[in-house]
Parts: sequence; C-alpha cells; structure tokens
Amino acid sequence: MKDKTDKNGKKISNYFGLFHPGNLQRQIDCYGYSFSMAKYGVFLLAAVSGAVLFGILFCLRWYLILIVTLACAAALPFLILDGYKQMYEHKQFLDVSDYMEQMLYSFGVNQKILLSLRDTRTLFAEGKMHYLIGEAIAYIEQGIYQKDLYLEALRIIEDAYPVNRLCSIHEYLRTVESNGGSCKEGIYLLLQDKAVWADNVMILQEDKKAARIRAVFSLAVTMLLALLFHTVYRSMPSQYAIVYHPVTQTATTIYLVLNVGIFRKANRQIAQSWIKPADTKEDKIYQYFQLISDFEEKKEAKKSLFLGVMALIAAFAIWLLGHPFGAAFAVALAIVFLNQHKIGYRLAYDRVVREINRVFPGWLMEMALLLQGNNVQVSIEKTIDHAPAVLKQDLQKLSDRLKQTPDALDPYLEFLGMFQLSSVVSSMKMLYAISESGSGDAQSQIQILVQRNSKMMDKAEKLSNEKSLARIHGIFYLPQVTVSFQTMVNMVVFMLMFLSKMKL
Repeated sequence: MKDKTDKNGKKISNYFGLFHPGNLQRQIDCYGYSFSMAKYGVFLLAAVSGAVLFGILFCLRWYLILIVTLACAAALPFLILDGYKQMYEHKQFLDVSDYMEQMLYSFGVNQKILLSLRDTRTLFAEGKMHYLIGEAIAYIEQGIYQKDLYLEALRIIEDAYPVNRLCSIHEYLRTVESNGGSCKEGIYLLLQDKAVWADNVMILQEDKKAARIRAVFSLAVTMLLALLFHTVYRSMPSQYAIVYHPVTQTATTIYLVLNVGIFRKANRQIAQSWIKPADTKEDKIYQYFQLISDFEEKKEAKKSLFLGVMALIAAFAIWLLGHPFGAAFAVALAIVFLNQHKIGYRLAYDRVVREINRVFPGWLMEMALLLQGNNVQVSIEKTIDHAPAVLKQDLQKLSDRLKQTPDALDPYLEFLGMFQLSSVVSSMKMLYAISESGSGDAQSQIQILVQRNSKMMDKAEKLSNEKSLARIHGIFYLPQVTVSFQTMVNMVVFMLMFLSKMKL
C-alpha cells in the first residue's frame, strides 16, 4: 500500500501505519467521515470472536486459533478503510459529475469561465468541491499567472479529480473563451458524452457490487462445506481420526487465513477509484503496435523453422533413448515453435485492435469539438501531442500527408489501414467529407459524426470496464480453490493413516 496522508498533509508512515487506531481514524477523517475508537473496538471484538468461533469449530489448537485471530485483526483496519473509501469514491464521482454538468449549462448561457465557476459553486454548499472551486475563482480574480490563467486555475480542480472528460471540458471552455463563437453544438456534445460516461460508471459499480456478493456467497458456501467435511472427520473412529493431526491442523489454519485474504481482496476491488482512468500500460501497447508495423513474415518464419527443427531433433533423440512420452511432448513443442511467429503476431494484433476500439472514440470526440472552430487538417494536428500512443504514429503520418495532398482521400483511408477496422474507416471517410464540404454542409456532417461517435463511446466505455470487472469476477473461484486444497490435504492424511493402520 502506498503512503497515506492525513488531513494536515502528514504521511501515515506505511502499510503498517494503519494498524495504529489513531492513524486509521485520521485517514477516515480525510475522507470526510467520523470514526470513533468505540466503533473500532466493536469491529475488533466481532472479528476476534468470529476467528475464535471458527477455530473452535475446526478444532484448532489454541496457538493456531491465535494465528487466525491475528490474521483477522490485521485485515480489519483495511476492511474498515475500504468501506469508508467506497463511500468517499461515490461522493467524488457525484461531485465531479454534477460539476461538469453545471459548468456546461452555465457556460452555455454566459460563455464566461469565471461566471460559470461562480454559478457552479452555489451547487456545493460545503465540502471539497466547494473549496476547490473557490480556489480556482480566487486564482482567476487575482490575475497573476505563469503562462495561461484559465489553464492554471482549472488545473486546481483537475488535479483533485483525475477525469479525462473533465480536462476535455475545461479545454473546450478555454478555447471558446479565447476565440469566441457559438458553443451550442460543443456543449451538447460534451453533455452527451458526460451522460454516457456517468451511466457506464454507475453500471460498472453495480456490477462490481453484484460480483462481490457472489464472491462472499461462494466463500460462505465453501466454508459450510469445509465444516461439513470436518464433522465427518470428527465422527470417524479414534484410530482413523485426522482432526488433530499436525498436517490437518496446519492446512486448516492456512485455509482460514487464505479466506480472510480473499474477503479482503473482494472488498478492496469495490473500494477502487470511480473516476481515475485505468492504467492501460501504453508503453506495452506501443511495443505491440511496433511489432505489427515492423513484422516481416518470411524473416520470422525462418526463426520459427529453426526452433521447430531443433525441437524435432530433440524429440527424435528422446525417442531413441526410450522415452516415448517425452518425445511426444517435444513434438508438441515443435509444432508450437513452428507457429510461434503467427501466434505472437495474432496476440499482439488482437491486443492492439482492442486498444484502438477503446481509445479511438475518445480521439474522435476531441476532433468533433475542435471542428467547431477549425478545419479538419488543423484539428488533426492539434490532437497529435496528447493522442494515445497507439494512434500517435499514424496521426503524424496522416497530418504530414495532408500537408502535401490536402484534397486526397487516400491519407484518410490509410490511417490505421493495416487493421481495416470498419468503424475507423467509416469515421475517416466522414472526416474527409467534412473537409471537402462547405461551412453549412460541414456542420450537418459533424452532427452525423457526433451521433455515430456516441454509440462508439458507449462501446468503448464498456470495453474499458471489462478489465476491471474481470478481476473481481475471478475472486468468485478463489474460495473453491482453497477448499479444494484443504480437502485434498485431509484426504491424503486420512489415506496415509488408514494404510498405516492396515499394515499393523
């Protein structure tokens, strides 16, 4: 766990710092909630009582019950903190969602950032957002800045609420404030995008809660199953009893401690940030992209052929030594080696396509906003610096080619051409049509582009949520693994004991 900070800005030393009740209380205070030592005592008593109860039910020795009790007591501060963090993250989401919506509506009326901030601040009577908006207003009114007044003032809010859409909204508001012009279409587009984002965040959190319930249910059912097996073991004749065998006792202790960890893991998943974008490991994605771009099938096939032949030679040698199963394994390995270049390419290709489908709608959204006051070529140029890594290289190529042949269709069609994605091709054709249209036709074309992009954004949001959901869905199977482990150990102990008695 990373270092925490208290409300005075002091760091709570490290992972073990939360074991101190005072540090836990200060951290919960940072989230805006009160937590008393009396409440902590009640939780601690419940955790210890539960650990002792299960220790007795599983007939553990006192020192093993102590280990399980310590595991529960160690997990307790983090379980408590996760509960408050979940409420805090929910409030963070509601605050930034309301802020974005109100800012857009207010700016649509007055087209002034300062007036919109003042209007939006009335929506928050107190709390973190009220304070941050006040700081941004004071920064603007002070009029002292380094490079860009509104950029620096609005960054106060952006730093506290790391939402990509918040940055896009602020950038659009700054552009309109600087350049003037109508912002009706842009405001409508941003409101539509914000609604898609908010709906999908709520759906994700509901899905996470449902997955957590299933994980806890799985944990409870497997615990009951383990207790049922334990009852059977206790009913066996004394000469075959394994309940107090050291291996059984150790396996049961490990089982209970692992279940505490599983419960902690399930709770931690729903306490993650609602608004912080997921880590997409852009460097890794870019490596995959480069692998596909620079792929030479003949050269890679030669490498695969060499590896495959070496594996076949090894298989023949193993067969001569009289190990047919080893030879069969080596042959299977040779088949994999012969096709390893195709397998690697396909895995990289699928990963990059998935990433393109996730980030392309966001780039297209930015284009739609920039097109309100720029032509297509200029809009493309402005997106390059902060474009996702998987798009940046082709965007630069597209921009360079348009400078040479601004009226040509081919540069648009060749954008990400190696992937031949229908959604990308269709959108690029639309951008070409906009570049060739007059001002009146261009606006109608942009509206069509916006409508199409709305569906793509919804799909991209769901795609981003899948990875987050996969983690908590996987927790459902962990209790089944732990109970299988305990059952197998107990069965082995019983069989060894039974066989030893038979010999006697």
